[in-house]
Amino acid sequence: MSTIELGETPFWYDDVGEGPPIVFLHGGFLDSTSWRPQIERFREDHRVVTFDVRGHGKTGKTDQRRYTVPGFADDLHDLLTNIGVERPVICGLSLGSMIGQSYAARYPVRGLALAGALKTMPPVPLPTAYKRAASPTGGLAMTLAMTGQRATFELLLSGIRAVEGHPWLAIDDDVRERALETVSEVSRSEYVKTFDALYRFSPPEIETDVPSALIYGEYEADAVKAQSKRLADALDASLTSISDAGHLVNADAPEAFNGVVDDLLARV
Repeated sequence: MSTIELGETPFWYDDVGEGPPIVFLHGGFLDSTSWRPQIERFREDHRVVTFDVRGHGKTGKTDQRRYTVPGFADDLHDLLTNIGVERPVICGLSLGSMIGQSYAARYPVRGLALAGALKTMPPVPLPTAYKRAASPTGGLAMTLAMTGQRATFELLLSGIRAVEGHPWLAIDDDVRERALETVSEVSRSEYVKTFDALYRFSPPEIETDVPSALIYGEYEADAVKAQSKRLADALDASLTSISDAGHLVNADAPEAFNGVVDDLLARV
């Protein structure tokens, strides 16, 4: 990986392969290494760009007081401008799907793939006034201080499992463990700022007629599936459910996931 100064912040990114550009955007509290199966597959005939979003991975902690998803999209735009990438295909997972939506609403793209896609956090409709009044960010900071990042995230997973009746994050134990190890490396302050950005995200109106694909795993949360279906309708996009996969669908079922992205690239 390489670093680039954007403003006063050094961002870690990777830029490999040659050909039409495709950008992979990782999920919240994870990092760009979660895309290894896709990097190895698509670098053969594409220029593949990944980066560690502000607050995550090797980019890590920044001095910015508050994060926003549109701000993450602007970081991506600044990065791509500096390395000479125009009109990429964007592929985002979870938080990355939000960044992808924000990016596509503001900058030209050639294609859009959104996995485990979220329109809101939590993925259910809540009145704006209620969300502001009931923000869990303060309680999250207290929980993090008492239990730490990994245990806090595992508490979230337990709650989702109780609702869904099955594992959600990942079906493959190794995929789940790698994700939890990455979560544990996010600092507490960055965890809170990232969660706050997720919670306050408002989905943009995307006016684009580029080829698009929505993807989710068989064991994705029902509310996320519902949001993915609405996004697919809005974008006139294909919609694919991948068997034996959870939220981290690209890592649980990389061959099937790569096949869907291949189909999108063929349409591009």
